[in-house]
Amino acid sequence: MSLIEWNPFRDMDNISREMANFFERSPFKFLGGMTSPRVDVYQTDNDVVVKAEIPGVAKEDINVYIDENSIRLSGQTRRNDEFKDENVYRAERYYGNFSRTIPLPVEVRSEQAKAEYKDGILSITIPKVEPSKQKGRRIDIQ
Repeated sequence: MSLIEWNPFRDMDNISREMANFFERSPFKFLGGMTSPRVDVYQTDNDVVVKAEIPGVAKEDINVYIDENSIRLSGQTRRNDEFKDENVYRAERYYGNFSRTIPLPVEVRSEQAKAEYKDGILSITIPKVEPSKQKGRRIDIQ
């Protein structure tokens, strides 16, 4: 009988698959998968721009809600009807609902927001509110 040297990394693929299956079937589902899109938020001189990665989702399945201080993205990734559990060899993609609220760096004009969805990237441009001259006032001390 020959001895086989123990290698802790040999079965990593099996272990990672078992861990993925555990999190997919458990109440801890938020730890894996796409529960919220990744975003970039930046400002230009006149606008706030938000770009979100939402690949594989039809634009009809994406909802965008904007107020003066934040954006909420939500939607659903749907599984094709031809995708049957008994025929699956590997299933790594996330299917289901997602949601994310993104605070904005400045106050915006939500009624003038524009959105475009192309190649899995949702781009939202919102004009900034022009800062008023002075919101407060000086008070004399008596």
